[in-house]
Amino acid sequence: MGLFNVKVKLANLAGPSRTEEVSLLVDTGVTLSWIPRKVLENLGVAAFSRLPFSLADGSRLERDTSAVPVAFGEPGEEAVLGATALETLGLMVDAVGERLVARDLRQWSCSVFALNEAQTELGA
Repeated sequence: MGLFNVKVKLANLAGPSRTEEVSLLVDTGVTLSWIPRKVLENLGVAAFSRLPFSLADGSRLERDTSAVPVAFGEPGEEAVLGATALETLGLMVDAVGERLVARDLRQWSCSVFALNEAQTELGA
């Protein structure tokens, strides 16, 4: 899948008037989003824990994370929009068009419900 950048506006839910605009690399192979530490600190986001990460080149490192699942990126590291945020926000990746597409989550949950109902009726 191709990688591309999107410009997003981030906010702290506890203080939504504080925003930061940042360009993020969309990478569905990354679990957590990596947001520059300075951006998160400007938004008032506090580190909640420190977790180990394995990188694509096999190296391992530790980064602070917040209660909202994002890692605090350090200087020189790419700012990334990862799979967890994409799923949580209900976004699909259009790699050909290099854009994010909003999913209709109500339609998806109704389809899952209908599938579960059909399986129950068939004794599956």
